Amino acid sequence: MSTAADVRRARWRPWGRSSSVAPSMSVIEHLRELRKRITYAAVAFLVVSIGAFFLYEPILELLRGPLCSLDERFLGPQGCQLVFTRVSGAFAFRLKVTSLAGIFLSSPVWLYQIWAFITPGLKSKEKKYALPFLLSAVILFIVGGVVAYLTLPTGLRLLMTIGGEGLVAFLEADRYLSFVGLMMLGFGVMFELPIFLFFLGLVGVLSVEQLRRNRKVALIAIVALSAVVTPSQDPFTLLALAVPLYLMYEGSILALRLVNRRKARNKLAV
Repeated sequence: MSTAADVRRARWRPWGRSSSVAPSMSVIEHLRELRKRITYAAVAFLVVSIGAFFLYEPILELLRGPLCSLDERFLGPQGCQLVFTRVSGAFAFRLKVTSLAGIFLSSPVWLYQIWAFITPGLKSKEKKYALPFLLSAVILFIVGGVVAYLTLPTGLRLLMTIGGEGLVAFLEADRYLSFVGLMMLGFGVMFELPIFLFFLGLVGVLSVEQLRRNRKVALIAIVALSAVVTPSQDPFTLLALAVPLYLMYEGSILALRLVNRRKARNKLAV
């Protein structure tokens, strides 16, 4: 009799792999499994966000860091202080700050839940990459956020001076946080590209040859996506995202090539 795990494995055979288990798991059961993973991720996010709520001051200082690092001539009369224009603005801003912290600090949990939902459908040889995949995904997501954070001063400097000397910056807290949050989350998600490509190569959807043939297309796509993800639109920030992404694209090709060579050697040994 097939277990639930066996049936879940069967659903992940879309590329012609043979399986002795009939894909009898219903759509409802698929949705239940997905709901469970989403629930775990949401609980982790909520718990971490509650903890971050009580660490609001140091988190706020960290997020204001790129703005406060600018020279006084780039700032308005309020310096690097942020303003709000509604009575409830301060409380809503605090919730958004803690939510942003919750997304980043709970990333090991929700990235694991994504992998846990996918992994039952993989072969045993593919499952051995579970821990490296998870660690790499977490590290790359955080590194992406850090790279965005480090490029923020340059982007802010350009955006706050591009209008000329007749304009003075008067930054609203909510909009500043949206700008910083989009940059950090966008970079974090984009830095997952090599993990995604390596996974598709591992399960046979992409080949090394396909990735090598489409280098130019990949480069154009990376530059275009980088332009969309970077709200500042300045060349420095765009390159800070596009260059690492393309290098990681090449790294994915190299990693897949090494895996394929190992598989070929194992077949010859047998």
